[in-house]
Amino acid sequence: METAVGRVQTQLSPDEALTKLYALLTAKNAPKPGSFTSLNEDQKREYFRLSRRRSRARMRAASSVAATAANINQAFADAALMILATDAPGADQVRKVLQTIFEQRPGVPISVENKAKQGKLKPKLIARSE
Repeated sequence: METAVGRVQTQLSPDEALTKLYALLTAKNAPKPGSFTSLNEDQKREYFRLSRRRSRARMRAASSVAATAANINQAFADAALMILATDAPGADQVRKVLQTIFEQRPGVPISVENKAKQGKLKPKLIARSE
């Protein structure tokens, strides 16, 4: 009902008021059509698959490896692996580190060294940078 002063509101019951409030809030917070949260499980799986493909393509196209903590750790692991495989200076220190880490499993350092010398353990990042 309209008056000269303004609009007159009718009194809603508490249940009607809560129902109306709920409808307004769900409409406000509803995901937009096409947004990530509106995708079903198969569509999300496809989204992540394409995202990983794009990310890997960017990594391959990049001229250098990003200086992330994971890549830095991998670079050190590659260096230690090459030192151990070639018995270069510092190989004794690498062996000591392996023995310390795998103290409860004494065969691991020996098998790691043998696999490195046989070429079964290969550096991951060094192949990309050459």
